[in-house]
Amino acid sequence: MRLRDLCQADHLGLKVLSGHDLLDRRVRGVATTDLIEPGRFLKAGELVLTELTWHDGPESARRFVAALVEAKVAALCSGTALKVPPADLIDACADAGLPMLALGVEVSFSTLTEYVLRALIDEFGSAPSRPYGSRRRLASTLVDGGSLSKVVTTVAAELDVPCWVVSATGRAVVGSQPLPEGAGERLAHAFLSARFLPGTAVRADGTVLSVFPVSKGAPHRIANWFLAYAGEQVRAGGEHEDLIVELAALVALERSRLEAAQRIERRVLDQLLGLLASGDANLPGVVSRLHTLHIETEDGLLAVALAVEGTDRADEVGVAVLDELLRPLAPGVATAVGGEAVALVPLAGNSAAELTSHMLAGAATLEAGLGDARITIGVSSVTTGPAALSSLIEEARHARTLAELGEGRVSAITGDDVSSHRSLIAAIPGELRRSFRTRLLGRLEEYDAAHQTELVETLETFLEESGSWAATADRLHVHVNTLRYRLKRIEELTGRSLHALDERVDFLLALRMR
Repeated sequence: MRLRDLCQADHLGLKVLSGHDLLDRRVRGVATTDLIEPGRFLKAGELVLTELTWHDGPESARRFVAALVEAKVAALCSGTALKVPPADLIDACADAGLPMLALGVEVSFSTLTEYVLRALIDEFGSAPSRPYGSRRRLASTLVDGGSLSKVVTTVAAELDVPCWVVSATGRAVVGSQPLPEGAGERLAHAFLSARFLPGTAVRADGTVLSVFPVSKGAPHRIANWFLAYAGEQVRAGGEHEDLIVELAALVALERSRLEAAQRIERRVLDQLLGLLASGDANLPGVVSRLHTLHIETEDGLLAVALAVEGTDRADEVGVAVLDELLRPLAPGVATAVGGEAVALVPLAGNSAAELTSHMLAGAATLEAGLGDARITIGVSSVTTGPAALSSLIEEARHARTLAELGEGRVSAITGDDVSSHRSLIAAIPGELRRSFRTRLLGRLEEYDAAHQTELVETLETFLEESGSWAATADRLHVHVNTLRYRLKRIEELTGRSLHALDERVDFLLALRMR
């Protein structure tokens, strides 16, 4: 079958946009994708169908077309997600010598796929092989409105093993059966830390699970999803390679569709944030946009700011990571603001502490894939009214800036931290913190190391017990006279009095400056 034959099929309504002189190319199959770099999922001679949800400008068009040319596909056919195919994509196809077609608005991808496959069957006189038949069946399931869960269940039945789609935090997106307890985190660690993919993870019962990336074009591994299925890795050219590869492509397509809907919500949030930043926000306008975003304030609302430092495409990665960390406890709408991802999050029955704990647990899982990057998070206090949104967002962004001063791959500051001495300590340069600590505690630490004593621990316990002799002695399991001797020794070594409040405050701050 040739492209010219397709274009002459009146019921398909195909329009040639570029490559009019290349219509004698043979079509050897059909592939549907909305990945920005789909090359690994394509085969030579295929007609590539896309809804264009990946398109966000000329650069994306050039990347997409370059991947198709490298894969030696027959042509590109656009769907109707955009009423008019973008001119930059048409130009990119023309420059690369790739024919581009546009499908009639009333024709579905499944109709075109069915037509091509039937023509190929007639041409070769036999039905397509099992792998290609599986590909056709899976693609038709999604195109015709089937759920991602149904597609995964179909593949699991074909492979005769359990199969799941899992996020980088270990959250099971869909699966042919419930994911065993604790398996999500182990799978995520295997996916994030693997030097090469596909990879494997071993469950506590010894079962081998394979992990396979969903999207080659994801901005960072921590922002990707992956497939997990029981058994060894699918070998190149193996019996089920086509099935797993096509499932990954379809999952990526479905995720791109979800992200296309999120981009619409993100534009509304951008409008709201711009309105708040302008200082001209009126309450009805703010409330209207909150309702559009399905954000309610009655049960409490907070803002979260997040940044992934030390990675390319940081804005894109940050938005994807923040969106994932909020799910499924309190999914909100995240957008990029000045190098940060920002979200307004309705608590909806959860407490701020529960939400923060949930996000930090997810971020801790992502640490395995961070490499040299860091995640910093700022969480605001809670409000129950829309009038305070501007200050709420500023509080979250300020808290995240303070989190940058923390240590570790993941650092977070909450609204409660901002209003405590910890935020002041975090804002002090590290060299100055270390100098202050050394001046107050250096001699005590040296004495403890030389004499195997516990003067620093005694001082910390004494301050935590608000200077209570009895409570301190009880916690340390020592006699009060022993405690009295230790405190006197602390005063002698430091030259400071533990009876003075300001001296106690200095000691407490020094102990917090780790």
